[in-house]
Amino acid sequence: MGKRSSDKAGQSSSQQKRAKRFQPMTDRFKNSQTVFEISPGMKGIFATCNRHKEKKSAHETIDLLEEYASKLYPGIEDEIMNDGDEDEDADADEKADAPKVDIEDEIAREVAGMKSKWKPKLFRYYNTMIDCLIFIKCHRRIDPGKLVQFIFDDLTKTMQRKTRFTGRIVPAQVTTTSKLDAIVKGATEVASELLAEDAEPSTFALVVNIRYCDALKRDDVIPAVAAPLDAKHKVDLKNAKYTIVIEAFKSMCIIGLVEDFNARRRLNLQTLFDEPEAKKTESKVEETVAEIAVEAASESAAEAVAETVSEETKDAVAAIAKAEN
Repeated sequence: MGKRSSDKAGQSSSQQKRAKRFQPMTDRFKNSQTVFEISPGMKGIFATCNRHKEKKSAHETIDLLEEYASKLYPGIEDEIMNDGDEDEDADADEKADAPKVDIEDEIAREVAGMKSKWKPKLFRYYNTMIDCLIFIKCHRRIDPGKLVQFIFDDLTKTMQRKTRFTGRIVPAQVTTTSKLDAIVKGATEVASELLAEDAEPSTFALVVNIRYCDALKRDDVIPAVAAPLDAKHKVDLKNAKYTIVIEAFKSMCIIGLVEDFNARRRLNLQTLFDEPEAKKTESKVEETVAEIAVEAASESAAEAVAETVSEETKDAVAAIAKAEN
């Protein structure tokens, strides 16, 4: 048999198999789809999305975050550039391997760079390797909790749909491992203001979701996290003032604190624009009352016509009888 068209010229099938066998590991993991990129210490946005729409959801979510970050943090990009506060994910290897230049050349390069400054990346997409889940890391100067609440407050007023594939967006104020002690420590950090001695008594709730993490049990997480809060605050599952959202997936866990979680439609961009059930019920009642009124009016009109016809009939019969006489 001849060689297949896909075989490289000058190599036999055995040589190609040997080349594949000794393929460097770095080449095998160039595709980010095969790399779990989340690590402890990150903060950002944890989001759900439609299946097989992770990248599209990430793009539209980043656009949404950038739009509202510019409103909540005006001029933040200029501040980052002026302070030289680049993100830690910048490629430091290029700077280390760069050839040495003269001072005059360095000054000229800096002046040229000032004329055309780069824009820092405030948000970066990281792969979770789980369908329907994405993670957007934000710059250290951005508070994901404030940003998410700001987005929902504005969208509730404007009622303008700006995403298509994204569902819930949860602030990841703390990212830690999915071990119970680490989660309790992270939740305590997130709820530090509620646990302060001068904190006023309020209501709280917990939202715990665990995915692909068999070693972690929901029944173990809830009492461990709620124990410090129970001493001062009351549990309210319907209208809690503060809600701690815990999303554990594989070996990682993100934790966020949200005010008025249920009032903000549980941070779900899909259901935010749905008509509330109370309004649906009220509108149905109004429609039913209107239909009854129309039917009643129609019946009254029919009766009035019938009465009119009957009177005319009586007059006509009387006239005929009088004429015959």
